Amino acid sequence: MPNLNVGWRFLTGFLAVLWGGVCAAQEKPNYDRILPDLYLGGHVLKPPPGTRAVLNLCETDDPYKVPVYRWEPIFDVEPAPSIEWLKKQVDFIDAQRKAGMTTYVHCRNGVNRSGFVMVAFVMHDQKMTRDAALKFIRSKRSIVRPNPIFMDRLLEWEKFLKIGC
Repeated sequence: MPNLNVGWRFLTGFLAVLWGGVCAAQEKPNYDRILPDLYLGGHVLKPPPGTRAVLNLCETDDPYKVPVYRWEPIFDVEPAPSIEWLKKQVDFIDAQRKAGMTTYVHCRNGVNRSGFVMVAFVMHDQKMTRDAALKFIRSKRSIVRPNPIFMDRLLEWEKFLKIGC
């Protein structure tokens, strides 16, 4: 007589593996599209489809390479990067987009550091105030939360850009 217990365990194990694969395939990647050809997110194994330029703000290098890669690690603590540093990152994103390159800006989780740089870029690109740019970005990626020192620097950036004056 066959052992039905062994067959049942095999079948349930097989179904669990199959279901796990389906769930993993449906899991949302840790990035969001902010503007055409511009993504914001966290550290991922593969950048968004079609990515040709990356601005990595993590302390660690990425496992993938793209034609244009910039690694500018910053920390979540004081002091905030300077306005000059912020302008370089905004100029980098702007240049990649103007060259037709899908660009991915990321930090570890896609919440604070990359949110900070992306708010600065949207302020520049869309001529928005800090608060309007943050609201816009949160409409695309709700978890974005630049810390207070970054928010203060973004107010300085707003004055630098002469927005809302």
